[in-house]
Amino acid sequence: MAGMSTADPGALGVLLAELIDDAALFPPGDAPIAEAVPAHLVLDASAHSGLLGRFLCPVSKLPDLRPLLDEDEDLRLGLIADTGLDGLLAAFEAVDGDDRLILETAEIRHPAERLDLLEDRLPYGVEAYIEIAPADLRSLLPTLTGRELLHAKLRTGGLTAEAFPTPLAVAEFLVGCADLEVGLKCTAGLHHAVRHTDPETGFTHHGFVNVLLAAARASDGAEIEDVQEVLAVTDATALADAVKALTVEDAARTRDLFHGFGSCSFQEPIDDLTALGLLPGSLND
Repeated sequence: MAGMSTADPGALGVLLAELIDDAALFPPGDAPIAEAVPAHLVLDASAHSGLLGRFLCPVSKLPDLRPLLDEDEDLRLGLIADTGLDGLLAAFEAVDGDDRLILETAEIRHPAERLDLLEDRLPYGVEAYIEIAPADLRSLLPTLTGRELLHAKLRTGGLTAEAFPTPLAVAEFLVGCADLEVGLKCTAGLHHAVRHTDPETGFTHHGFVNVLLAAARASDGAEIEDVQEVLAVTDATALADAVKALTVEDAARTRDLFHGFGSCSFQEPIDDLTALGLLPGSLND
C-alpha cells in the first residue's frame, strides 16, 4: 500500500508519540466504563503504548471511574466537561488527592467570559483544550493567544453529516492556530489515517494522517489553499510517502501545533499506520 521510500524512525517517533487519546466512552464506540478502563490499562502495557495518550472521561462519569482502579494502578486522565465549567472545577477538587488519577488535561466548550476563571483554577500541571466551532474561529481563537496552558479544540466529526467540517474549515482552523501560536487537538471522526467515505453512513471522514500533514504545512507557514489541498488527498501511498519525507525538526514543529486527537478506537488507527508502513520501531517496544 505504501511506497518504497523509508522513513526516519526518529521523525516518526516524534510525530506519533502519544498521538491518540482514548475516547472509548464516547460515540460511536460508547464502551461501558467498566470495560473501557481495564481495556485502557491493557493498551498502556501493549506493544503500541507509545502512541497512546490519556484516558478521556466525562466529568459525569468520574464517580464510576474511581472504583475501577486498584490501589497500585494509575491512569493518565483527561476530563471532558460535560457538566459545564462549575462541574469541571468541582471535578478538579475531586481528583486532587487521589494518587491513582494523573490529571493532565481538561476539555470544555469555550466558556466565554469565564475563560479567565478556568485558567486561574487549572490545577498545577493541567492544560485545557477549549472547543471552538469553525464559525466562531475569528472571534474566539484570539482569546487563547498568549495563554500557555490553554489550547484549541476542533470537532472533526460526529453523528450527523453537518458535524464534519469541510477541508477548507479545517485548513482555516490549522492556519489560524499556527498564526496565533495556539496549539490544538481534534476530536471525533478521525479513526482512520486517510480521508474516506464511510460506506455505512455515507459521511466523508477526515484522515488523521491528512491532518498531521496539513499541520506540518500550516506550521511551516503555508497558505490556507495549500493546507486545504493536503486535507483533501485520498491517495494513501502519496500520504505515506509525504510522512516518510518529514525530518525530526518537521515532526517536532508539527506536534507543537497539532497535539493529537481523541478516538473511540485505538486499534483502527494502529491498523492503518501498520498498513501504511508508518509504525516506528521506537514506539513498538
